[in-house]
Amino acid sequence: GFVSSIAAAEAGPFTVHFWAPMSKWMISGASFMELDRPTEKISLAQYTALTMTGFFFSRYALLVAPINYTLCSVNIALFGSSAWHLGRKIKADFLS
Repeated sequence: GFVSSIAAAEAGPFTVHFWAPMSKWMISGASFMELDRPTEKISLAQYTALTMTGFFFSRYALLVAPINYTLCSVNIALFGSSAWHLGRKIKADFLS
């Protein structure tokens, strides 16, 4: 049935390919919950690293076998939220 096919999938819930992205959603979720965080509390180095991680691993998730769409989606979310914070930090510290 449907549940059996999900459980038996190459990137299903009994593999690391499933649980690693699920735990990474906590990082992305925390970032999305603080989109209005004061810029003085944003680390330029940390958000540069998170933005680059999201960017590079979005592509990587589509190159590995099995293709991991969950990993790709969480890295796109990480890229978006981190780039938002990084942009705000750069604007506040260097452009304003």
